[in-house]
Amino acid sequence: MSAYAGLRIVDASQGIAGPYCAMLFAQHGAEVIKIEPPGGDWTRGLGERRGDHTITEICANRGKRSLALDLRDARAADIVRRLVAGADVFLESSRPGVAKRLGIDHPTLARFRPDLVYASFSGYGQQGPYATLPMTDTVAQAFSGIMALNRDSAGTPQKVGHYVVDLMGSLYGFQALSAALFARERRGTGAFLDISLMQAAAALQAAKIAEFAFHGGAAAALNVPAGSYRTADGWIAVTLMREEQYVRLCGALGRDDLAGDARYRDFAARAAHAADLRAALVPIFAGRTTEDWLQRLRDADVMATAVLDYAQWLADPHVTAVGAAVAVMQPGFGELPVPGIPGTAATSATDPRAIAPDIGADSLAILRELGCAPDDIRALRDAGVVVARDG
Repeated sequence: MSAYAGLRIVDASQGIAGPYCAMLFAQHGAEVIKIEPPGGDWTRGLGERRGDHTITEICANRGKRSLALDLRDARAADIVRRLVAGADVFLESSRPGVAKRLGIDHPTLARFRPDLVYASFSGYGQQGPYATLPMTDTVAQAFSGIMALNRDSAGTPQKVGHYVVDLMGSLYGFQALSAALFARERRGTGAFLDISLMQAAAALQAAKIAEFAFHGGAAAALNVPAGSYRTADGWIAVTLMREEQYVRLCGALGRDDLAGDARYRDFAARAAHAADLRAALVPIFAGRTTEDWLQRLRDADVMATAVLDYAQWLADPHVTAVGAAVAVMQPGFGELPVPGIPGTAATSATDPRAIAPDIGADSLAILRELGCAPDDIRALRDAGVVVARDG
């Protein structure tokens, strides 16, 4: 049995950080009810849309049930409270103050479930001068120093081309919620968790931030000449951990003289002369194919890998051998390869945990489970408070 089987999560968050966190609970066996607006979570419009879905939304909402509910209507708050009375965890991602205005803030919901574990996902957190400002992953990367760290050859700060901060917020949120659930199991108490993208981005870079403060600026590179190099037919990434690996690298490159050069005698010296050393290595790597270099470097016990695109990763023999990508049969998209979640059991293409729900796919079923009378459900549908696709 999955670790969180029997646990109920009410996910009223939108975007990536909160929904992806809730999706992780679904992959570990929890029942996750996604509350989204009648028009759907805004990620349903992020990218190419087919039916109710986009790729980003699918990856954040697999394994959930969807209740499409207009939280701006006072009647919706009553439904949320009835859901929470039988739930363990509640997630939301509105700006500070909005949940209270809607009647779904932690103090209100805790009256219906005193041991509720409640998580608020936001950009800057619930307190402080920036608390009410909006934040996206790009803003989080810029604010936290990630873009300053990730500069192109001209020195221009660049964002990482994926929602890395949102996903780190998800992972830290999942960790914090799991710990709070464990504490509740031992002490019977609920919790309120403030999960900010700003803090998640900083936690991701803890060593770099502490290092910067200690040195009074950016420290010298740790493992020169590690990095990516163009080969005759692609790119290769090389890295070093110990001094002896530099000697082995020089031997594999046919340049033992570089190992004996006083300018490159150790990591500190190589960091001071990084530009000269890299200039010597670039034409060497360009002279052979990636596969050629991989064989030579691996034979010399030097860590290296080809720089793969996603198609190459999916086709890689190791990836296919260990089943690292799971086939998901998502309506409207056909079969999609989605990386499996580490530590969870493998799924089949049609496993409910692998599929993201349509907007309101489970609205009627959920309302009936809550004991709502047919006439009340009909009135909610007629008023547009509830959107249902399941009948």
